[in-house]
Amino acid sequence: MPSIADRSEKLSEQRVRATAHLGVRRFDGRTRLARLHQEGAAKIRMPASSGDPLEAVLINTAGGLTGGDRIDWHVEVGPQAALTVTTQACEKVYRALSGQADVSAKLVVGDGGRIAWLPQETILFDRAAFARKLEVDLGVGAEALIVEATVFGRLAMGESVGHAWFSDRWRIRENGKLLHAEDFCIGPAVADTLGRSAVLAGRIATATVLLVSPDAEKFLPEVREI
Repeated sequence: MPSIADRSEKLSEQRVRATAHLGVRRFDGRTRLARLHQEGAAKIRMPASSGDPLEAVLINTAGGLTGGDRIDWHVEVGPQAALTVTTQACEKVYRALSGQADVSAKLVVGDGGRIAWLPQETILFDRAAFARKLEVDLGVGAEALIVEATVFGRLAMGESVGHAWFSDRWRIRENGKLLHAEDFCIGPAVADTLGRSAVLAGRIATATVLLVSPDAEKFLPEVREI
C-alpha cells in the first residue's frame, strides 16, 4: 500500500504546470503570427481572420484549476500591430486541498500597437485559493483594453462561496513608467465581505475595466451614460 508521502508526491506530479508564448508582428499591412510556443495544458488557437485585429483564444485543457496549479501566458504585440485575446471558456478555480492556483499574464505591446485582453469570467468555488497577476508593458502611443471579471459561485447552479482566498495584482507601465497599479485581495470570509454595503452588498460578481489610450478621454461621455 502506498505511503502518505508517496501519495502526496503523486498528487504533486499531477498538478498543472503550463506556459504559452504568443508573438504577433505587422507584415504587409496586416498583423500576422510571428511566434507560438505552448507547453502543457496551455494552448492558443488563432481563428481565421482577414484583417486586424488578429484574434487569439487561450485554452486551459486541464478543465480548471486547483491548489498547486500554475499557468503562465506571455503575449507580445509588435509596433503598429493589433491583437484581441480571449478565452475558450470561463476559468474555473476549484476547492484547494493545499496550496493555491496561480495564473500570470505578461503583455508587451510595441509603439503604436494595440491589445484587447478580454478573457471570459473567472469562477471561484467554495474553499478555492487563487492568485492572479497581470503585467503590461506598453510602448509609445500603444493602446490596451483590459477586462477581468470574477464570479464567486454560480447562482443558477445553487453554488455559494462562504470561504476562499483570491488576490489580483496589476502593474501597467507605459514606456517604462508605472501608469496603473492595484492589488485586490479577499478572503478567507468571502461571503461576509461581499455582503457589506461598501463592497458588493451581497452580489457575487465584480469586474475591472481599464482602457489605456491617447484617445481614452473622448469615450468618457459614453461610458458615463452607460
